[in-house]
Amino acid sequence: MNKSIRYYLLKWWLWPLILIVLQIIQFFIIRKCHNVGTDVPASVIRVVNFRDPIAIISIILIIANLCLWIYYIIKKQGKAISGHLALMVIAVAICLWNILSIGVWWMFGGDRLDDFGRKHLIPENVEYHEPLSSDYIERGDESGNRDTWLQIKNGGQGGIYQYTFYVPQDIDNGEIWLECYEITENIQLSSKSIRERTLQEITQDDKGKITSPKEFSIYEGVWGEFYLARIEVWFQDSATHTKQKLSEKVYKVEGWMR
Repeated sequence: MNKSIRYYLLKWWLWPLILIVLQIIQFFIIRKCHNVGTDVPASVIRVVNFRDPIAIISIILIIANLCLWIYYIIKKQGKAISGHLALMVIAVAICLWNILSIGVWWMFGGDRLDDFGRKHLIPENVEYHEPLSSDYIERGDESGNRDTWLQIKNGGQGGIYQYTFYVPQDIDNGEIWLECYEITENIQLSSKSIRERTLQEITQDDKGKITSPKEFSIYEGVWGEFYLARIEVWFQDSATHTKQKLSEKVYKVEGWMR
């Protein structure tokens, strides 16, 4: 028998003990979360988003302990079964308590995960637009009024939007995309995902027409906590690779709660 497997089988008491220790550590992390008010530790955010190393190791240990328990049942080793079961009951109880605590905290205080909107209040004396309703019919203005070229609509949920853009006559073939910035600190919002999702190829056939609707999400902030974002339309010429900003408008937005 392989030495590592033999060690795994003989040290049956060690694996649930490690799991217990990890869950106790997790318990104190979650307890800290409840005591910090609106500033949530990054470690707790990783737990909720299933990117926490303790949570990942705990899942692996639970599977390993389950396999070990099945092995000793098959081998009818009563002493190991009873001792292992007692330790696992303690470990699972702490684990379930932690899961329940995270669930309750998420339901009643999950908005603490992202206080971007609360930290970037809408300033006074700034003109802005509201996103159009989801059933609004897109239109473009050929008169040269650039303020009507970019139009943002609400999507299916808060923080999800659609955009259309009236392509001007004086550009060549290339690509357009959106860039979004919070206006008080000029923080770029969801830069990678917004560019990828809003990118559109522009050809000569698109001049003087409205682009196809493209959906994008703003991840900074949570539902119901609005702030202002400057939404810009950028163009890159396919021949010269030069970039230019075609349009911009300030919108009242909120973040999508993933």
